[in-house]
Amino acid sequence: MSSNSPDDLKTGTFDTWTAMEAKSGTATKTVQVNVDSKAATRQAIIVEIRRKKIQFKTRSDWKAKEPTTNPKADWDYKAIAIHHAGNSYSCAADGATEMQKAEATDIQSFGNLSYHYAIDCQGVIYEALDLRCRGAHIEGGNTGVIGIVFLSDLTVRGEAERHGPGAWNVTKKRGVIAGIKEWLGEQKDKADVTHDEPTEQQVEAAFALIKTLLHFFEIKTLGGHREFAITHGTSRACPGVYGMILVEMMRRDFNLTPP
Repeated sequence: MSSNSPDDLKTGTFDTWTAMEAKSGTATKTVQVNVDSKAATRQAIIVEIRRKKIQFKTRSDWKAKEPTTNPKADWDYKAIAIHHAGNSYSCAADGATEMQKAEATDIQSFGNLSYHYAIDCQGVIYEALDLRCRGAHIEGGNTGVIGIVFLSDLTVRGEAERHGPGAWNVTKKRGVIAGIKEWLGEQKDKADVTHDEPTEQQVEAAFALIKTLLHFFEIKTLGGHREFAITHGTSRACPGVYGMILVEMMRRDFNLTPP
């Protein structure tokens, strides 16, 4: 029996393993086993996705680095936020390489990966930040929100300037260095003539992942980063026009509400 509250684990099935050796003529003793229900939920999500024939790589599978800062705990998720990695990423690149690039960027900025899951253009799902930890993917609004990032560029040229917070606003809020980075991003976006569209494999993996998460959490809301940003008084182009098309498809198919 578990010593955890039943509320820690939403009703459902998950795989677990045990071994017992019994000798003839001897009494079998009852042994109490304490189950970490959140760890069991994490594993159950992985098992269910793999049963759907979707490739899933855990943090250990893709050799994720240890965080430089300890993320805070989170659980009881009610929403999912969709992101794209940005115009420094491309479906032409290797997915595992792009995952490691995203990790390096996030560790520099946040001390750990900011998203919980990433999906490359081949439809491989990567465990980014452990689901038991709070993400850093929405400014001022990460608690209770699962972050999923597409390892590709789903914006078209000019979206960063039209939808982004602007270099001056970022400078006032987070300092000169952050403002310069925002300005450089806008200039790069103005010159960017290439973009990606979600691949068939990405879409299949995203639908499988979200369907699985809905089985384990009481998710009611799904939105793009730009939608969540507006609710917290900021603005973002992410996940781009093509990302938002996918958001609207998933919201309709899963009967979820916008932020």
